[in-house]
Amino acid sequence: MDAAEIDQVRWDAAEVWGQAGDAARLGEFGDALVRERGVLRKRLRTMDQRLTQVLRALALTPGRKFVKQLLRVYRADAGAPPGPRFLASLLAEAQTLEDLLPVLSYDDGGLWDELRACLFHELLLRGVDAEEIRRRSHNIHFCAPWGVLAWLPHELADMERGARFPSRGYNNEAGISCPAMSSPVALDAAARAAGAGHPLTDATTVRLAEAITGPPEQGNWGAHDVGVFTTERPVTPEELPGVVASLPMECLAGLGEEGRFVFAPCSLGEVWRVLFATASGAAVYGPGVYGAYGRLSAWWSIAGLAGARPDAGPAEVEQQASACTWLRFEAGSEWFHNEINDYGIVALAPDGRRIAVLAATDTD
Repeated sequence: MDAAEIDQVRWDAAEVWGQAGDAARLGEFGDALVRERGVLRKRLRTMDQRLTQVLRALALTPGRKFVKQLLRVYRADAGAPPGPRFLASLLAEAQTLEDLLPVLSYDDGGLWDELRACLFHELLLRGVDAEEIRRRSHNIHFCAPWGVLAWLPHELADMERGARFPSRGYNNEAGISCPAMSSPVALDAAARAAGAGHPLTDATTVRLAEAITGPPEQGNWGAHDVGVFTTERPVTPEELPGVVASLPMECLAGLGEEGRFVFAPCSLGEVWRVLFATASGAAVYGPGVYGAYGRLSAWWSIAGLAGARPDAGPAEVEQQASACTWLRFEAGSEWFHNEINDYGIVALAPDGRRIAVLAATDTD
């Protein structure tokens, strides 16, 4: 039975055959439906791939006429791949603000709101002035108040400058990588022994773990580990590397007294860039969530690492994070693969009584 014959079968045929006790005919019809569904699935996958190629080419070819054609095709089936996040990232990479005005000014609800909101944040991250975007697009509302992107600031924070982005062509892509540690120092035995003597309590909660590990989760990294600890007495920035090396975390298990542990103090901006790259597309197992949601994920991870209140806004998160001491590390434990983008990030609270750690490896 082929597709044309299937279409000729009455809708109540299964009921009729069942009541008649015709098991063989029911089974034959079921087999035909299974075969036809397989054919249609394969064809739909092919159509989706071809449509993605078309939309990608339209997005990456500079010029308003290409943007307008993309809008027309995308408007016809806004639920089709590749989705608003990816399209916004492509458009921001290749098009000028002038040529993007049809996208930024168009308001049709649903997935279109998502495309416009993602594009707004993609442009911000690439250095386009927020006020210029709003002025040129007639002050249209970019982020619906009920959407998660509405939490983000509509201006770039100082820590967000210098984000890295992929470079894409019609059929190829050069990915991004996390910034490497600058001038790492090996932890000496005396500092390691001293750090092991700090009594501490595990204060990791489900909410904190979910917020902090957002970037490697959403970026499709191989594995990640998180820990939040409180100490009985303050830890100084000088003592911090030794304390971290002795933390009871999976990523440091089996490190031993002679295991490699290197560290380097870092700025909040470096931390943000690492987390943004992690979420937006620096892993080997998937494309990540692109720029707009990568920005959100990095902010929320920093909020958790810095110990900000659950209802804190961006200004409060940035203020609290700026007051922390930040450290990066790499270790020679079995958990770390140390191949491409592996890292550890540490935040020490201003009073020295809280330590938060995120470790990630892009290899499993």
